[in-house]
Amino acid sequence: MILTNCRLVPEFCGGIDSACGTVEAENGKIVSVSAQRSPVADAVDCGGKTLLPGLIDLHTHITVLGGIGLDQVHDPQALLVTAAKQATRYLDSGFTTIRDCGSTLRIANYVRNMVKNGTIDAPDLITCGRAIMPASEGDGNWPMAKHIALSDGGQEVLKNARTEIGMGADFVKIFASGAAANPAGQVDQSIMMPEEIRAAVEAASRKGTYVAAHCHADGAIRSCVENGVYTIEHATLMKDETLEKLIALDGKVRLIPTLAVMYIADGPRKAYWQARLGPMFDHCTAMMERAYQAGMVLGFGTDCAAGSFEYENGIEFRFRKENCRMKDLDILLQATKINAEIAGISGSTGQIKAGLQADLLLIDGKPDLDISAMYHAPFKVWKRGKLVRDNSDKQSAAR
Repeated sequence: MILTNCRLVPEFCGGIDSACGTVEAENGKIVSVSAQRSPVADAVDCGGKTLLPGLIDLHTHITVLGGIGLDQVHDPQALLVTAAKQATRYLDSGFTTIRDCGSTLRIANYVRNMVKNGTIDAPDLITCGRAIMPASEGDGNWPMAKHIALSDGGQEVLKNARTEIGMGADFVKIFASGAAANPAGQVDQSIMMPEEIRAAVEAASRKGTYVAAHCHADGAIRSCVENGVYTIEHATLMKDETLEKLIALDGKVRLIPTLAVMYIADGPRKAYWQARLGPMFDHCTAMMERAYQAGMVLGFGTDCAAGSFEYENGIEFRFRKENCRMKDLDILLQATKINAEIAGISGSTGQIKAGLQADLLLIDGKPDLDISAMYHAPFKVWKRGKLVRDNSDKQSAAR
């Protein structure tokens, strides 16, 4: 595959800056990147559109979100089919790698394997199986709790973390604070004991992996930082003092904000969600702007489902630009190169460089200068050099 006459942005292409560059791929990997137009007759002419690395979402769920699979917990085969179909939808928005932060019956582990062996065209998945949560957060009847392993005390957390790793998890996910989506959850509560957090971290580190922690409450964030957690998910109610601690750690702990999940749609429950999420959103966006201005490296997550309004309208990109005042290029780097570094996959994806996977998307516009180009589906998407999405006819008709 040869893509030519494509706009290359140097920050993604090893310094190569071109309005009409060429990227060549063989066997699913990039073999060369050039600033020159290719003379090869069968090269794909990209019409000067911007070529980006495939996007990475470090916080989503292929089950649970949007009610996906909640009615299939007693039918694993049906759940697998539904989850696999849902996973493919992330390609529609240009996401070629996703990290699933808790799935019903560990189903994301099996979908990940289906992607690896070529059974389905979907993003590469990084999975945790089931997440670990204290029993204080409910008796398991909360519908979304089907992706949770209720665990109390260091030994039980240790056992369940080891179980998830043994069942194929790539990392361990814990709930260190209450969850906004749980009617019984109090987001300002720190719900895990330090020894429980340490037990999860110990189990993960002995197997060469890490812990990601759901954290809204400032106390939960602080406790996770002090006890070895690697990625802090959401970080919604973080305070200045805790932010200073994170900055001082200089990258040993990473923040994965998820702003899109706090988008409030019109509907019968709008008032409920406005009261529950509105103050969280205002505080979180202000803190993420401070973190960004202080030079902290931030990851990119959504906690939203592919196919949702939030995904199809680029709400995470929009909120980072409009509410956190981040630069367009930096937002793109968060969703590609930086996310790959955080997830430990920078040797395979996240940039457009020789030796990396040919995970690519073509954008009609210049998103590094105007992020609004990311508020709709990409023009084309390639996964390991295979064209998996082509919206050229739709976008041409729309014009």
